[in-house]
Amino acid sequence: MKLIIMNINFYFFLYNIQIIYLNNGGKNMQNNIPYLDILIFGVIAIFLIFRLKNILGTKTGFEDTNINKEDNNKQFSNVIPLKSQVNNSESDELSKIISVDPSFKVSEFLFGSKTFFEMVLKSFVSGNLDNIRKFTKQSVLRSFKNAIEDREKEQETLIIDLKSIKENKITKVKITKSSIKVNVAFETFQIRALMDKNDQIIDGDTENEILVKDEWVFERKLNDNNPNWTLVETKSN
Repeated sequence: MKLIIMNINFYFFLYNIQIIYLNNGGKNMQNNIPYLDILIFGVIAIFLIFRLKNILGTKTGFEDTNINKEDNNKQFSNVIPLKSQVNNSESDELSKIISVDPSFKVSEFLFGSKTFFEMVLKSFVSGNLDNIRKFTKQSVLRSFKNAIEDREKEQETLIIDLKSIKENKITKVKITKSSIKVNVAFETFQIRALMDKNDQIIDGDTENEILVKDEWVFERKLNDNNPNWTLVETKSN
């Protein structure tokens, strides 16, 4: 605001000088004050230079001084950092997987393993293993089937209600000449109970959630046309 008032006062000052100059006939004033017109234009030129310096040399507060810095620090969404998905000690092993299978993606693998984990639980509870048969090793499938047959023989009912998956991560990777094996840890909250033929609770609780820890091993054969992973082992803690 002060700068605006100073500009207005200066313009009035120049205007008054010009009026005086004209009222006195120009020539007479020139005789009394030599080179007055040059002096006036010189003052105007100095003022304009001063104004241009202030305007062009003043920062507005909107300058982006960190453009290059922001570009250097930019992270692209299509890059999946391995260390955020697995332990640091396993990142080298995952690099080996990618070297033999460039199409391998950690996020897609973990999503698939989580989906399959839910499928197995539902199939095991219902007693129908058809949905998981082609993705499960025969020995594992046989152990599932034996447990189901024992349950049916005793006329028992199994209840497994998967409430949430707390953790789903890769814990170990093993690569051989013929296959890739990946251990996946699951920490889930479940409601689990085993009921007898009279619907009395034999084991577990139908109301309270418990933390269940499992570790499953998935395998995929190298140089195989089948891209699917197979469940080859299950462990429970």
